[in-house]
Amino acid sequence: MWPWEHVAVGYVLYSLASNLLVGDSPTGRETAAVVFGSLLPDLIDKPLAWTVGVTETGYSIAHSLFVAPFVCLVAYALVARSGDWRLAGAFSLAYLSHLVTDVLNPIRAGRSPEPRVVLWPISSPPAGDHGGFLDHVGVYMIRYANDLFAEGVSAGFVLQLSLAAMVVVVWIHDGAPLGSDCWRFVRDRLR
Repeated sequence: MWPWEHVAVGYVLYSLASNLLVGDSPTGRETAAVVFGSLLPDLIDKPLAWTVGVTETGYSIAHSLFVAPFVCLVAYALVARSGDWRLAGAFSLAYLSHLVTDVLNPIRAGRSPEPRVVLWPISSPPAGDHGGFLDHVGVYMIRYANDLFAEGVSAGFVLQLSLAAMVVVVWIHDGAPLGSDCWRFVRDRLR
């Protein structure tokens, strides 16, 4: 999945959980924790595979179901002093949503779910080509653009646009957390 898709899924899941279970929209800090948590597995594993060459694929240590509980426990330990448990919950839900969506992502292309992406070190998906980080980003961006625009306005493009609009509506409904915080910060500094 693309980084913005991981962030969108993580945010919508956390917003639903926050609104339904606590009766309150996510705060700016919680939204930042969602963004960080939803991106962290790729921020660790992709460079390890594509730049450093420590692992064969972009799915290893940070994508592992065997490592995830410890990552979530560290998040809870880091917020223990402040007592802001919702912050750790936001991070953990987003982090775990990343793993689940990576398993389910092949379904979009008509393939079966790929559980091997979260079973490191027991199993890993097949290794791909071995280019550098920028090589991978370039190849994936071109492939993404082709998938979206290959046949004019494709169903995939409409779906992506619809999902993006839905996420923006949810975010605005929540009071545009993080965005509104940044706006207030800038506005207050300009006074």
